[in-house]
Amino acid sequence: MVEKRQVVDGLRLNYNGVFDVVEFYREVEDWISAKGMEKEIKKTGEHVKPTGKDIEWVIEIWKMPADYAKIIVRLRTLMTDIREVELRKGKSKLILNQGNVLCIFDGFIEQTISGRWQQKPLYYFMRALYDKYIYKLWTDKFNQDVYAGCYDLHKVLTDFFKRYQA
Repeated sequence: MVEKRQVVDGLRLNYNGVFDVVEFYREVEDWISAKGMEKEIKKTGEHVKPTGKDIEWVIEIWKMPADYAKIIVRLRTLMTDIREVELRKGKSKLILNQGNVLCIFDGFIEQTISGRWQQKPLYYFMRALYDKYIYKLWTDKFNQDVYAGCYDLHKVLTDFFKRYQA
């Protein structure tokens, strides 16, 4: 049996302008490897329209800090009206992408309680009361890690898009 609790809900990042889609993917991959986390691709899609491409990319980044807990950061990226543009600076040409980007971050904690003493109804109830009124030992133990993961990835991607604004 798994308990899944949502800690961060719908943290958003909007961007409209010039950027590189491949560098965006690389930035996320570098962050994942730097944090020692793993990635699971949930959904990818690309739809070509006359105004440009629409790209959808949904991934779950996870880490298991304990044998019974799993920290999950879900990144949903929607890129709309993506088209290639050519920028010139001096004699050099640079081909980048231009469009709208919406990133939505969600953070979860999955706790497995199968085979443990909390699986019995009376103990589960006692643990819930203890966590609610006395000391939040089980429920808030990994919340800070989920907050840190979501907000750190948000900051990394914000800095990524700021590089292209100047």
